[in-house]
Amino acid sequence: MINTKLPSMTIRGRDLFPIIQGGMGIGVSAHRLAGNVAKEGAIGTIASIDLRRLHPDLMAKTRRSKDRKVLDAANLEALDREIHSAREIRGPDGYLAVNVMKAVDQHPALVRQACESGADAIIMGAGLPLDLPELTKDHPEVALIPILSEERGVRAVLKKWMRRGRLPDAIVIENPQFAGGHLGSPKMEGVNDPKFIFSRVI
Repeated sequence: MINTKLPSMTIRGRDLFPIIQGGMGIGVSAHRLAGNVAKEGAIGTIASIDLRRLHPDLMAKTRRSKDRKVLDAANLEALDREIHSAREIRGPDGYLAVNVMKAVDQHPALVRQACESGADAIIMGAGLPLDLPELTKDHPEVALIPILSEERGVRAVLKKWMRRGRLPDAIVIENPQFAGGHLGSPKMEGVNDPKFIFSRVI
């Protein structure tokens, strides 16, 4: 653990440096970044979308394919590779998450693959992750961290998850004023809505 005056963040009994590295797409948040962040004691995060682009052999197989099943299978294989590579970097004590966007059709398969490949946590935003406990029921050791932006969404997730005997291990509260382009609002003018204020959501 890095020496810091900041309070540690505890998830599933693990004391972690209180930073969750974001799940940045287009190959930014892949195994090298996530593995090294995890190695330093924070939560390293792999972004799960279209990771085949980081693997020349998978790109060679799929470059001209328009078959969705072929592309999806390649991306699942790439996710598996990225998680295993990140685990090698992070060592035995690092904490590794996979970010999955609820809005993508393949999110159930991505969640299951992440769990099977050894992710410590699933972080899910871009929609209400109401089905996340069901998707991870065979992997109860995997922490679940929804990304939510307002009180109504938090209440909906808690109510649905509690029916399944589950609570989030943490919640990322994403205020659209500070979330680097993740608006959480269908219109720009809604970004400054008081419903997003941190103190109100908490």
